[in-house]
Amino acid sequence: MQIANIVAESVKIEKKTLEPCINEVSFTITSDNVQKCLDIMAADFAKHVKMDGFRQGKVPLPIVKKNHKKSIEDEVLKEFVSTSLRKSMGSATEDVLTYTFIKDKAPVLNSGSDFTFAVRFNVAPDIQLPEYKGVKIQIEKDEISDDAVIKRIDYYKDVYGKLEKVEDAAKENDTLKVSYTSDIVIPEDAKDSVKRLAKCDLNYFWMNQNNYIPGIDKALIGSKKDDKAACKVEFPSDYIETEFAGKTVNYEITVLEVQRKTPISSDDELAKKFALTSIEEVKDKIRKQMDKESEGAANHQKKIKAVEIVTKDLEFPLPADMLNDMTANELNYIVNTKVSQSANKEDTANELKEKRDELMNEAKEGAIKRLKNFLILRKIGKLEDIKVSEQEVEKHIDSMSYYYGYKPEELRKKLIESGHIEQVFDEVLIAKVTDFIAEKALVEFVPKTA
Repeated sequence: MQIANIVAESVKIEKKTLEPCINEVSFTITSDNVQKCLDIMAADFAKHVKMDGFRQGKVPLPIVKKNHKKSIEDEVLKEFVSTSLRKSMGSATEDVLTYTFIKDKAPVLNSGSDFTFAVRFNVAPDIQLPEYKGVKIQIEKDEISDDAVIKRIDYYKDVYGKLEKVEDAAKENDTLKVSYTSDIVIPEDAKDSVKRLAKCDLNYFWMNQNNYIPGIDKALIGSKKDDKAACKVEFPSDYIETEFAGKTVNYEITVLEVQRKTPISSDDELAKKFALTSIEEVKDKIRKQMDKESEGAANHQKKIKAVEIVTKDLEFPLPADMLNDMTANELNYIVNTKVSQSANKEDTANELKEKRDELMNEAKEGAIKRLKNFLILRKIGKLEDIKVSEQEVEKHIDSMSYYYGYKPEELRKKLIESGHIEQVFDEVLIAKVTDFIAEKALVEFVPKTA
């Protein structure tokens, strides 16, 4: 606390505007204050140091300074940087979004010299908001027809159909019982899910669906019982099992059985699957379910349209560093999506390299839209004093962990270590602001046009 007070009172702060939304802020702490803080930190260390021949807290200060020089300097440096930044952002008239240390002006502490460093701030632009409460929205809403209900009944008859063994070749929507081996080498202590990916005596694959071994269904279409197939699988770099991520694995597969689903033909049998007594009760339940789905889709459209109306045609400068980061992320997403969906990933990756300029323009266009929306909604959140609680962040991390296949505490640790935890706060905030605008909107529902 004593060091923080010295820094807060003595640090010299100079700001320079480099371009719209970008400031360079320089910090200086004079050498005499540097030495004063080093002495205070050394004295604090001395209270806790243990050393043979001395009681705790009785080690001579010169010895403490010599033996713990780096640790003392590291702690003082942390205090200098954190207190300087807090003072700068606390007194700034601008709304600081992000900051980065300038490489050739990074914080380095040297005894006997002034302590200086510089930071590049991305600050929020001045946005002239339109009226965002009570925006008028027209939304098409599905009318649940009798034909739509019958179509859904046919779908459930297929879902609840019975799988039966067939002797002919596998086709779309069939299920294959298989065994397989691969050429990947995995650690002996690998978890069961990793071992099962490498070798399995009995497993199931679904044709024309996303299987946990990418593209395996395409290699097995047309196979019959006892057929053998070879398949080269290229796992994406972000594959959930890290032992397989980014690797090419060769599989040898044996088809043990081909199964095909026969839909339910009887209305009474379908009613039993629903634990109901008649097909009319099934129709009533399905209609209510479809009404609920239609309501959910309409609410989703309401949020999208509300944001589109509020953010439309607003022009303001964007923080260059944030835009560059978002463009890079958008480009990676576009490339990874196209490669992961391709049958020949290597050829696709090479083709995309040749289209880099075109993809970069596409990525930048998407990044501009996302950043503009973020800044507009963030400002509305500030004006309306919309807060994000720790509980809401934890709930969001829980849902993310389910999607990414991590335990919540593991994902939180990864987010903190990677510096992305603030993005989770932003995502929750933007979702809450979007809900706020949508709730205040004036909505007219109209029948969906054909």
